[in-house]
Amino acid sequence: MSVKVVGLLTLLFLARYLKCEDDNPYLKALNSIKLKIVQRYVEVRPGAYLFYWFYYADGTSVRADTKPLIIWIQGGPGLSASGIANFAEIGPLDMNMQPRNHTWVKGRNLLLIDHPVGTGFSYVTDKSLLVKTDREMALDLTKVIKAFFKTHKQFRKTPTYLFGQSYGGKLCPRLGVYLNTAIEKKRLKMNLRGIGIGSGWVNPKESTLVQPNFLYNMGVIDISTYEKTKKLVKKMVYYIDKKDYVYAEKLNTLMFRILNIEANMEINFNNINKISPYPALDELARKINKYVKPTLSNLVNQSLQWNYISDNVFFKLNNVFFVPSSSFLEKLLNETTLKIVVYNGNLDVVTPLAGASNWVHKLKWHGSEEFLNAKRQPINGNRNGFYKNAKQLSFFSVFGSGHWVPEENPVAMEHILKHIMSED
Repeated sequence: MSVKVVGLLTLLFLARYLKCEDDNPYLKALNSIKLKIVQRYVEVRPGAYLFYWFYYADGTSVRADTKPLIIWIQGGPGLSASGIANFAEIGPLDMNMQPRNHTWVKGRNLLLIDHPVGTGFSYVTDKSLLVKTDREMALDLTKVIKAFFKTHKQFRKTPTYLFGQSYGGKLCPRLGVYLNTAIEKKRLKMNLRGIGIGSGWVNPKESTLVQPNFLYNMGVIDISTYEKTKKLVKKMVYYIDKKDYVYAEKLNTLMFRILNIEANMEINFNNINKISPYPALDELARKINKYVKPTLSNLVNQSLQWNYISDNVFFKLNNVFFVPSSSFLEKLLNETTLKIVVYNGNLDVVTPLAGASNWVHKLKWHGSEEFLNAKRQPINGNRNGFYKNAKQLSFFSVFGSGHWVPEENPVAMEHILKHIMSED
């Protein structure tokens, strides 16, 4: 082949690539900012594959191991970290594929995992492989985290923090216990330092108890709806205490149906002051399928339809939705030195701030009395809320935020990150 022909082919390839970049805002954004990304599948069980998306701190592998590592556990269950955490909350690009100023990738390594299997880019070869319990979910996550540190050996001594949101916050105490046990038994080389629980569904009973009160006090529902849902909650608590979580979930579905019908407005349960996030998330799903997925053609099956939530995954876990994880959190507080930070927004309906405050103050651990009497301090910035701490436990009440604290109050979130990562 002549030099002239090779040159022509090179020019044609460049022209096609540049056109592709012009047509693809994600590719264009990638080429405009400095990022170093690793995306990979881990087979956690035969036929069950978890997908992880890893960002090196500040876009370079140079000395990345000297900077903290955060492992993010998304909620739902069945919400995708590769979409929601990545583009809606903490990744380097926002949902418009534009650079995010308050990304967690600045000065920190970030590992996002699409879990449980069947969520986001993760998949199963047979639906029977979808998880049915929190235990199965945490075991799969333990396997993918082990695989990560086996592949990326340079991060084994890096200070690492586990952060979970919503149902991911409920899962973090159990996962923390599993990881800590694996570390102690020398089955995992990892420097786990702390756990962050944001808008955590840790104690579903305490969160559910205050939902009608919160909506009534905010003027979203009338007194008749309030009385009706309060009676339903009383029944739910009875069945939760009996550990009949299946019937409790049925009553919960009925309560939310009543709230949605009788409020005479569309309630954003993530943030009472904001419009529904679902149109924006539907648009994000379109963009990821059109622009992001093609860039992963060497890894991701292009026939896979990415969505921000997997209904199949969610309904498979319906029976354990109301199972608490408080005992795992108490075990971590009583038996380890891990720093634990719990944070919650004051506009959150799913996990109202009062519910979070109630369950965190009811934890049975050696520092509970000191924690109860600890004086609140203001979060950095103007009117961002308050926090209190005793020994290794801290609780942040974040103002101006709902369920997605990192995106809705990044100033407070930065204080939380610095607090858990501080050496004191």
